[in-house]
Amino acid sequence: MKIFISMPMKAKGVEQVRQEMNKVFEYIKNKLPQAELIDSILDGADKDIAIKGDDVGVWYLGKSIQMLAGADIIFFVNDWKDFRGCSIEREIADKYGKFCVDIKVNY
Repeated sequence: MKIFISMPMKAKGVEQVRQEMNKVFEYIKNKLPQAELIDSILDGADKDIAIKGDDVGVWYLGKSIQMLAGADIIFFVNDWKDFRGCSIEREIADKYGKFCVDIKVNY
């Protein structure tokens, strides 16, 4: 069972996001031992892209949506509603019939 985790990443470093995502996945794995995490952290992805400002967020969101497509379950973490990327991922997931779960996890 493939799991995608949608969580706020804005203004966080790669290591912080990775640590938080690992804690979230541990929580999920305790409830769903068969879960496999889709690694959606794009560390150093295509550094040659010449995108600035909000456009880089759109680029990363597009990559994220590609990964989301392969998930059996999508977990939306904590205050995801307050972040554009997470909200858009949720809208797409809902419109395409993906199974979504909202969770609260302490990092």
